[in-house]
Amino acid sequence: MNMHEIIYFNSPGLAESSRLCLELSGISWKDTIVDNEEYIKLKNDDLLPYGLLPIIRTSQGIIAESVALLRYTGALAGLEPEDLFMRAKVDEIIDVMKGWWEAFTPTFYIEDLEEKINARRNLFEEGGKLDLGMNLLSSLYENSSSGWIANTEDMSIVDIKSFTDVFMLFSGQFDGLDKSIILKYPILLSFHKKMSNVPEIKTYYSNMKDSNEHWVYLPNSFDN
Repeated sequence: MNMHEIIYFNSPGLAESSRLCLELSGISWKDTIVDNEEYIKLKNDDLLPYGLLPIIRTSQGIIAESVALLRYTGALAGLEPEDLFMRAKVDEIIDVMKGWWEAFTPTFYIEDLEEKINARRNLFEEGGKLDLGMNLLSSLYENSSSGWIANTEDMSIVDIKSFTDVFMLFSGQFDGLDKSIILKYPILLSFHKKMSNVPEIKTYYSNMKDSNEHWVYLPNSFDN
């Protein structure tokens, strides 16, 4: 069986959704963790098509860019809808989510800690970019007749991405953000309960209970 190797840093970041898809696919895969020095070496050795991580090594070559990885690994896991309209509905939500993270990224370049914290928390104030995003996901989930974010018949890659990307924000690894913020969105907590208790997902993260970044994917992570 062909081996798929995903290469990224230890944090969930841009790779976690693809890691989880690979795990759900049931195929053989390898999770290679690198530090910044190893990343620079990969870059200098011209092994990164666009100079960035994550990448996936396959028997056919390297795939780069996180959303491309998600769609590829999602297809391997059977998480891409066969119906083209529904696949497009899944993709449109993923594209909308990209704008939320683009609003968050500039906070990494704020040097003053207090200013950084305020900028991040402001994104979750009423009407802030990420508050609007959380409310949109809440609405999509609440109004879905199927119980999945994009109203697909089964779980799709947008459910995976929503799970990995949203709850990662409240792990404590980002100054200014903690689990008290996600408690404002009870519908998303219901979504977390559903996803974290999917047997394959629950088993995968059960070995990461002591991880400073991955504990958010465990059942009951945000219980008071």
